[in-house]
Amino acid sequence: MAGFYIKKVIAKSAAKGDASVSFGKGLTIIQGRSDSGKTCVANCIDFIFGGSVDKPFKESAKYDGVTMIVASNDKKGEISLRRDVGKNQVDVSSTIEGIDSGTYDVNYRKGAKNPPLNEVWLKLIGIEQETMIVTNARFEKKRLTWRNLLRVFYLDENRIDDIDSIVEPKHRYMENTLFLSALLYLITGRTFTETDAQEEKKIKDARRTAIKEYVNRKIQDAAGRKEQLEKDLHIFDGADVEEQITQAIAALQETQRKIDRALAESQKILSSILDAEERTAECDILLARYHRLAEQYKADIQRLSLIVEGEEAYQDVPQSEKCPYCDGKIAPRKRISYIASSKVEMERTIAQLSGLEETEHDVEDRKKEIRAELEDLKRQRDALESKIKTELRPQETERQNTVNAYKSYLRIVGEIALIETYATDFGNDLTALENEQNSDKTLEYHPKNYFGDDFATTMSEFANSILKECCYSGLLQAHFNFNTFDIEVNGEDKGTSHGKGYRSYLNTVMILMLRKYLAANAKFDPHIFIIDTPLHGFDDGVDEKMPDSMRAGLYRYFMNHQDEGQLIIIENLDHIPTLDYENHGAVVETFGKGLVPGARYGFLNGVE
Repeated sequence: MAGFYIKKVIAKSAAKGDASVSFGKGLTIIQGRSDSGKTCVANCIDFIFGGSVDKPFKESAKYDGVTMIVASNDKKGEISLRRDVGKNQVDVSSTIEGIDSGTYDVNYRKGAKNPPLNEVWLKLIGIEQETMIVTNARFEKKRLTWRNLLRVFYLDENRIDDIDSIVEPKHRYMENTLFLSALLYLITGRTFTETDAQEEKKIKDARRTAIKEYVNRKIQDAAGRKEQLEKDLHIFDGADVEEQITQAIAALQETQRKIDRALAESQKILSSILDAEERTAECDILLARYHRLAEQYKADIQRLSLIVEGEEAYQDVPQSEKCPYCDGKIAPRKRISYIASSKVEMERTIAQLSGLEETEHDVEDRKKEIRAELEDLKRQRDALESKIKTELRPQETERQNTVNAYKSYLRIVGEIALIETYATDFGNDLTALENEQNSDKTLEYHPKNYFGDDFATTMSEFANSILKECCYSGLLQAHFNFNTFDIEVNGEDKGTSHGKGYRSYLNTVMILMLRKYLAANAKFDPHIFIIDTPLHGFDDGVDEKMPDSMRAGLYRYFMNHQDEGQLIIIENLDHIPTLDYENHGAVVETFGKGLVPGARYGFLNGVE
């Protein structure tokens, strides 16, 4: 793992005393209130990176220099770099093998006695020798410099909410070509020449040839298909197809209405059948009850007959006047006769049995009538079902086939028109391809032609995975637009419907996508990224509705991906979500301006 990380930044002042900030190897957050010195820390870093001679401090601050200590990720030792305000030299003290101590010039000067500072930074990321990269379409070259690369990994406060791509702004073509060449060198370790362009032209020509063959095959296929379809149309010669379709659809609808009526009538008959079957069952239940009652009446009549017969026989039996045991005299009892009452009861039961038999006959007659009605209903239902099956359904199928046939005619006509349109488009594509080939006769350098075929796809995958992990609200699909070299969300570029807050958020994600790509694929990876105010713009009231989950999700992403290199975040204290940064190994420096207990006032001493 090449690259480096910043260990400490020290603002130098003999009058007020040095002020310093220490950084972790992973995530470092510099948070604070407005005008507390957060951006001054970023300016100090940029100053050591070779920025403007008077950028870091206001004159009233009475600070006159910056020292920055950096360490290599894969080599032992560290480097201390000191630069004074107003000077274009940097004093370097190095214990890293291959990087010499001494005075370095901030800018390259031919024949200068001091080496350029550029050497230090490029050697720290593994670039050991001077490298020339293409800077325009004519293959003119310039030295690869640290400042060329700075846009990759340093997103400052002035660019954080840009509408255009933070990597390739529309209005800076020459600078963009130089930068994209620098980015290509980081990824591939290659500079590209006219020989590469010639090879690229050969590849393009081969692709054009393949495309021509493909387009010509498509035109031939379309012509064959059109010929076959036109043969099919002869079936309908002389027919008024529109009128025929109207009549066929009307006939089909009438048949369907007949089927619906027949089905409704069948349903009504079925309901009547069920009612008749229910009434037949009721008759059967009544007859069974009457039969059991008649049996009971008959048993009662037999019992009463026995009583009468016994009573009549008993009348002729003489009563005993002596006791059979003691031969004593017995006074005879008066006999009670049940004959009369039994006869009355028997006559009443016989009458009931007779009435019950008449009722049984009535129920039997009613049951026969219901069975006759049921048979008639079943015949009606069978007739309807037979009509639906043998007459109406075949008629419906026949008329549906007629409608489909005429619809096929319209489909064929539409398909022929579509084929003709496609054939025209294919012809236009061939013409455009010829024009493109003619315009390509002059070799030109276009850096985007040399990015890998999977670059845009991988960047789109990173865009989706990062935004999902950050809980981006309403996310359907994120996409990396290679033409604009920028991120798009849900089919929109970030400037279409978003204010500064969302633009800052998405520009931050764009830097994270590049960071992830370099960590996985680059030959030379700086392994350091600096983002100044990723949630910038929320204090202007435009994007105040951004969910807290999105803000917290972004910072959780920072914490969860510290293995991809040092990440320095500068943020307003009012914006930053409350999370357990320290327990995730992050370094947090807070400038509270006296309003945050336990926090330092600001970065610089005695500056309010």
